[in-house]
Amino acid sequence: MELSRRHFLQASAVCAGTAVLAPRYVFSSSNTSPDDVLVVVFLRGAMDCLQTVVPYADSNYLKQRPTIGIPAPGMTNGALPLDNFFGLHPSLAPILPLYQAGRLGIVHATGLKQNQRSHFECQRNLEAGLQTTGFYPGWLNRHIGNIGVGETFQAVSVGTAVQASLQGPQPAIGMSSIADFSFKTTSARKTEMQDTLYALSDSTAKPSVSGRQALDAVDYLAVVNPGQIPVQNNAAYPNTTFGNRMKEAAQLIKAGIGLQMACIDLGGWDHHSGITTLMPPLLDELSKSLLAFHDDLGLLMNKVTLVTMTEFGRRVKENSSGGTDHGSGSAMFMMGGSVIGGKVYSEWPGLADANLFNGDLDVTIDYRTVLNELMQKRARDGNVAAQFPGFTPGPWLGCFRKENLEDPGSIKPPKPNYA
Repeated sequence: MELSRRHFLQASAVCAGTAVLAPRYVFSSSNTSPDDVLVVVFLRGAMDCLQTVVPYADSNYLKQRPTIGIPAPGMTNGALPLDNFFGLHPSLAPILPLYQAGRLGIVHATGLKQNQRSHFECQRNLEAGLQTTGFYPGWLNRHIGNIGVGETFQAVSVGTAVQASLQGPQPAIGMSSIADFSFKTTSARKTEMQDTLYALSDSTAKPSVSGRQALDAVDYLAVVNPGQIPVQNNAAYPNTTFGNRMKEAAQLIKAGIGLQMACIDLGGWDHHSGITTLMPPLLDELSKSLLAFHDDLGLLMNKVTLVTMTEFGRRVKENSSGGTDHGSGSAMFMMGGSVIGGKVYSEWPGLADANLFNGDLDVTIDYRTVLNELMQKRARDGNVAAQFPGFTPGPWLGCFRKENLEDPGSIKPPKPNYA
């Protein structure tokens, strides 16, 4: 049954004993109950996967990177062992326990195999889920089209712009932060102005509908007030832009407002020089934010799946500036109760010159193979042809489980704070 915003806000006013001005209409119209909330973290700038997830047992690794390469486990500043071949960069130590507990998995030598090395082009192709040129809806926007439009906050971008993965004909919400998601004006007649804009949007035309939905979304989020929800389980988010965005993504999930997918960016990975100085603090921020997000959600993390993506990897051979240039194959992290973790999934191509793709780590696992398994097992979306046009999926890696480890129950909104 649809609940009108007027009735919702009037009921809230009765509970709070205060007056409510300018209530408006329906803010949701779906009973969709997703298997998982999907969180996509895009590492913009092209993360160097050979520094991050170190193939220390490949005899060619330190030959290709004699200055910047991460030593083997047991050596000074050596990698943290994941198995007898791969190790984590030491700055990723906070998430090692998640890997050991089977809550974190890694896919290596993955990505989209293409000759293109432009950040813009490769980000666009990766987020479109297509190996082509031109502008197309994002793969997550097509996912919404496959499963149907749900709650107002079904798809949310947390950051300065809506990620291309969410862009397209289906609706998605963009917010820089929960606190800033509001109708801003210095006028004392703010409520009157909102009502006037709402009345001007009294039309079935798409721009008018979008305007109404935006105003409704502002009202609803103000009442539910996810920003009041405390961090739980002693989770400690870094006091950084990315750390705060991850915290707010967790608040939106705990608020129970129908969130099914969220996109968050962490930039700064384009290390053409000084990688041994610049990369560790970024990896530290990433790992501490992921750990805090996991711990903060507690049992809810069994119905949340987080994946990381980056537009491409880096050249295998270090350059003369102590960095690496644009390459090809990279790595994905997967985190959550649905992940069959504690494993690096890889068809390792090798780092000998003869095994490289134009001097780069070769892509042996198309990243869409990972996402296809994820969407079918955890998001009820089996329409591969619509979600990834032109992609012929191979066998799944078996990196996600279909059943839940523990069922935390439905994600329900907390009682709003009307004080």
